[in-house]
Amino acid sequence: MTEISYSNVNDNTPILVGNGQLTDKRGKDGFNYLEMLQEVSKKAILDCEAKNDLHEHIDTVAVIRFVADTPHRDSATSNLWGYPNMPRSLSKALDLNAHNEIYTTTGGNSPQIAVNELANRIKDNQIECALLAGGEALDTFVSRLKEGLEVNWEDNPGGEPEIIGKSTDGTNDHEKLHGIFDPSSVYPLFANSLRDHYKQSINEHMKATGELFETFSKVASKNEFAWFPIHRSASEISEVKPENRMIGLPYTKYMNSIMRVNQSCAMVMMSAKKARELGIPESKWIFIYSGSCVNDIWNVSDRTNYHSSPAIKGCTEGVFELANISIDELDFIDLYSCFPSAVQIAMKELSLEKDDPRGLTVTGGLPYFGGPGNAYVMNSIATMMNKLRSKPGQFGLATANGWYITKHGAGIFSSKPFEGEWNQIADTASLQKKIDMADKPGFTEIAEGKCKVETYTVVHSRKGPDKGIIIGRLFDGKRFIANTERDPVSLSYISENDMLNTSGVVSNDGKRNIFKPNL
Repeated sequence: MTEISYSNVNDNTPILVGNGQLTDKRGKDGFNYLEMLQEVSKKAILDCEAKNDLHEHIDTVAVIRFVADTPHRDSATSNLWGYPNMPRSLSKALDLNAHNEIYTTTGGNSPQIAVNELANRIKDNQIECALLAGGEALDTFVSRLKEGLEVNWEDNPGGEPEIIGKSTDGTNDHEKLHGIFDPSSVYPLFANSLRDHYKQSINEHMKATGELFETFSKVASKNEFAWFPIHRSASEISEVKPENRMIGLPYTKYMNSIMRVNQSCAMVMMSAKKARELGIPESKWIFIYSGSCVNDIWNVSDRTNYHSSPAIKGCTEGVFELANISIDELDFIDLYSCFPSAVQIAMKELSLEKDDPRGLTVTGGLPYFGGPGNAYVMNSIATMMNKLRSKPGQFGLATANGWYITKHGAGIFSSKPFEGEWNQIADTASLQKKIDMADKPGFTEIAEGKCKVETYTVVHSRKGPDKGIIIGRLFDGKRFIANTERDPVSLSYISENDMLNTSGVVSNDGKRNIFKPNL
C-alpha cells in the first residue's frame, strides 16, 4: 500500500478537520437552540484530536440560519425567536474569542455557501480556524408550545453578525396568493411535470418514487443519527393509508421532508498550517476539492419548465471540472432530498440511475434521516467526512438545494491530499448571468379564457382534498397560476383524474385566478 504524503499541501489550503452530529429525541425536555449547538460543537472540537486546546485558536464562528428566524415567514415560532446574534452567543457559551461572526440567509444551500466562504477566507489568510454549526430544535420547541410550557429561549450578547448568501424571498406575492409558498405544495408541481416528461401515470410515478425513496430509507435505518431509523418498503412509502396520507398529489406523507426534528451538526475548518501547528492528525484531514453555488431562474412562475435545472447541471459540471475528476470516479454521493422531485431532477441532470451501486445518499435523506431546516447539508458533509476518512483517496459529492429547486450548491470532498495552490471555489458569475438571461415564458397575473394545464397539484388536509394549484397556459401561450374552486365536485374531479395537459377555463374573481376543468 502506497503511503500518502501530506508534505505538498500548501499552508493556506483549507481543510475540514472535525465534525460532530447530535440527535435529541427527548421532546419537550430536549435542548434549546443554543444548548444544542453548544453540545454538538463540543463534539466537533473533540473530533479534531488536537494536541493543543482549540478554543483559543478559533477566530471565526459561523451559524446556519434557523427556520424560526426566517424572514418573510409568518409563524408562531418566528415571533418567539430570541437569538439576535447566535454566532456570538455560541462563541460565549464555548468560551471562544472569535472575532468573526457569520450568519447565513435562508436556504438548504446555506451550508455549502458557508463552506465556500470560509474556505476562501482561509486561502486568502483572512482567517485561520473556523467553527461552523447549524441545526434545529423544532421538535422540542413545538412540543413545549403544544403543552403550554414556557419557551423563553433567548440570549442577547449584543452586536450583529455578518450575513452571507442571497436573502430574497423565494416567492412573489402573486405566487403566494395562489398557494405557491409551502414546499409541500410546490415540489409536487415539479413531480407532475416530471411525470409528464417521462409519460408516467400517477400510479406509475408514485410506484417509481416509492422504489427510489426506499433506498434512502434503508440507509437511514442504519444511521445512528437518523430521526426515523426505519427501513420502509417502496409500497409503504407510495401507498396511501391513514398513517401515510396524501399531502400534495402525488406525494404521500412518507415522501415529504420531516422538519420537526432536534438535530444539529458542527464542523471545524482551518488552514493546513494551523492543523500542523495544533498537531491534528492527518488522518482527520478532509480536503475541499471544489465548491460551487448557482441559482436557477428565481421565481417558480418564470421557469422554462418544471422538469429540469440548468443551475444543477452547471453547478455540478463546475465542481467536477475544478476537482479534475468525472462522476464515475465518485465513491460517495448525497443528493439533496427534501422531496422526490429534487432528487429526480438532480439525477436527470447528472445522468444517475436510482439503482446506482454507490447509492444516492449517505445519511438517508431528509424524509428519513431528518431535515433540520437549512442545515441538513451540514450532516451530509459530516457523514461524508467520516466515510472518506475510512477510505483514503476516495471522493464524495454532496449537493444542496434552497427554496424550490431555486438555490443550488455542490461540493466534492476527499481525504486525498490536495497538492499545490488551492483555488477551488467556482466563479459562477458568467453561468449565473446566462441562466438569469434565459428566455422566460410570457406570464399574466390576470388570466381569462380557455386554457390547458401545464402542471398541477392537489393540496390535502387531514380531511382530504383541500385546494388545487394549477400552472397553465392560455391559448396565446401565456402562463398563469390559478386555484380550483373548493367545492366537493371540483376537488373530487381533480383528485381522481389526471389533469396534465387537460383543457379548461380560467377566470379572475378580482383577487385570484380560478380554474375550472372541462368536466
